[in-house]
Amino acid sequence: MKLPRGKYLGERVGAPPADEAEHFIKCPECGGWIDCRDLAAVFEHQGPLPHPEADRPQ
Repeated sequence: MKLPRGKYLGERVGAPPADEAEHFIKCPECGGWIDCRDLAAVFEHQGPLPHPEADRPQ
């Protein structure tokens, strides 16, 4: 089952982020950036390469 991106969004617990960059992590496999607030984006990076084109460095 594939989740649609942007549908399941998380909310931060605790102190607010210093800036927008704190919501993202870099995938060690493909080098793309993952918005950790978007559950679908996180799940797409759990599978084998290639990862989603939208997350790869431009």
